[in-house]
Amino acid sequence: MAQNPEPSALRQYVNDMHALDKHILEALERQRDDERVKADPQARELIAQATALFQRHHDAMHSEAERLGGTVGSAVKEAITGVLGVFAGLYDKVRQDPVSRMLRDDYVAFNMASVSYTMLHTTALAFGDSPLANLTLQHLKELAPLIIRINEIVPNVVASELRDEPGANAAVAPQAVQNTQAAWRV
Repeated sequence: MAQNPEPSALRQYVNDMHALDKHILEALERQRDDERVKADPQARELIAQATALFQRHHDAMHSEAERLGGTVGSAVKEAITGVLGVFAGLYDKVRQDPVSRMLRDDYVAFNMASVSYTMLHTTALAFGDSPLANLTLQHLKELAPLIIRINEIVPNVVASELRDEPGANAAVAPQAVQNTQAAWRV
C-alpha cells in the first residue's frame, strides 16, 4: 500500500542529492578541462563519461525537486553548505593535484553519491514515490560501473606518474591492477 509522501522530507533529500550531483559535476568539468587529464587517455575517457552521467543526474534531480515543489536555488545552496563541506577542499585543489589524486577524490565523491542515491531510493520507497525510487535506483546502477572503472585505471595512472621518479618501476601497473581487482572479489 503506497503511503502519502511527506513532501518536506522527500523535497529535502532530493535537494541534497541535486546539490551533491551539481557539486560533483562542477568538479568533473574542471577536471575535464585540465591538460593533464586530457593527456591521459584512460582518465580523459572516464572523466568525460562521468561528466555526461552527472549532467544527466543533475538535470533529473532538478526536475524531481521542481516536481516536489521545492525551491531548487536556495535549497541547493543550503545543501551544498551543509552536506558537502567536506568536498569543498578536495576539489579546490584540482589544479595542484596529479591525475591520480583527482581520480581518488572522484572515487570518494562517486561513492558518496552512491550511498546518497541508496538513501534517497529507500526514502522514496518508504513514502511510496515509485517514480523517484525507480530513478534513484537507475542512477545508482549507472554509478557502479564508474566506481569499478576508477579502481581499474588508478594503478595505471599512478604508475605513469611515477615513471620519472628515481627507483620507481612503472611496469608494476598490470600487477597492481590484478592485485587490487582480486581484493574486491569476495
